[in-house]
Amino acid sequence: MLDGPGYSAFGHGTEVMGVIHLVAPTAKLLPLKAFQSDGSANLSDIIRAIYYAAQNHANVINMSFDMTSGSTELADALNYATSHNVICIASAGNDGENEVVYPAAMQSNVVGVASTNDVDQRSSFSNYGNQIVWLAAPGEQIVTTYPFGTYAAASGTSFSSPLVSGAADLLIDLKGSVNQSQAESALTHEQYVGPNMGHGRLDVYRTLAGR
Repeated sequence: MLDGPGYSAFGHGTEVMGVIHLVAPTAKLLPLKAFQSDGSANLSDIIRAIYYAAQNHANVINMSFDMTSGSTELADALNYATSHNVICIASAGNDGENEVVYPAAMQSNVVGVASTNDVDQRSSFSNYGNQIVWLAAPGEQIVTTYPFGTYAAASGTSFSSPLVSGAADLLIDLKGSVNQSQAESALTHEQYVGPNMGHGRLDVYRTLAGR
């Protein structure tokens, strides 16, 4: 990944949005900045972004972050989003552990996404466990957009999650209207990759075909 002082305040969100565009090139993107350049964030800013997205007619919310604890306020925001037919998708985290992280663990409202490598194995850095993982998607050396008109290769569940978010947008385009429960059902038709990895590695064709 590129680094340096000229990029200190940018990068992660641009990369994530580029992955969504890669899968769903006609999707209208709504970038919402809730994190600082050092990767820190106030929970209130995250919650505000979720409400803003839902109130401004987003169809899918991609959350490429994880936290070690949840909160009633975060759960309320995600309940609000899903009640407005917004599909919520989150990365499972990069500690390489079977651990509970949020918002991926809020499975009634969130699709949690782990990372796989090029041979359909869990990435060594990817968290796992069916309590946070609904499915997986490639997350190693994903080539995507980077600031100032450049490209970069990035690894992490942060880049697996937007692959699923892009697939969810394609599903909405195909079906016309899809809620969280319907999206979760469609995202069960995946390629099995082993235990503790939910329904397996994303297969966009099977997701869209329902088989």
